Amino acid sequence: MSWLKKLFGSDHDTASQIPTDSPPELAATVLEAEKFTDQLEEYLLSDKLFWQISVDTPLGTRQPKMTLGSLYERIQELEAHRADLGPNDRARLEKIEQAWEEAQRRYPEQWREKLRREFKSYMNNWKYFLEQRSSNSERWAQEYKFEVRNRERARLVLQLLGPEAAADLLREYETIEKTLDTPPDEA
Repeated sequence: MSWLKKLFGSDHDTASQIPTDSPPELAATVLEAEKFTDQLEEYLLSDKLFWQISVDTPLGTRQPKMTLGSLYERIQELEAHRADLGPNDRARLEKIEQAWEEAQRRYPEQWREKLRREFKSYMNNWKYFLEQRSSNSERWAQEYKFEVRNRERARLVLQLLGPEAAADLLREYETIEKTLDTPPDEA
């Protein structure tokens, strides 16, 4: 029996059928995070960076892509709204957080490697977007609010990696950030 099955119970599918008791949007986030952690070990041991899941929620079926950063974003959101979670969902959040910590402890190399790859992916997308400024500045300005999430996710991943593990990535982040201060035709 895997450590995750021990954490969630021998039949996680039965445990996940316990009704959520939070507002629909938070319940959906709980169910997504729970599904992520249910597949966390398999994800960490795979070569895939973006892990597609499907989960039924009170708001319908969702198909988010799991990364360590996206799981952490959900945990942060649930923590910020802990007071709005029902007792069942607060207990679920505790198990999700335990699985997060246990996976990090059990698979430190895979953990760091996934985070490094995730950072690179977000930074490549952000860098490409910044490079497009001079070719179509009006479109660039319109899309900025959507594309800036790659920058924010890269920053989150840097925080998860910590200062020692991410010194080279931090330099890359800072170098790309400097282009924001450079006029588009000089970048």
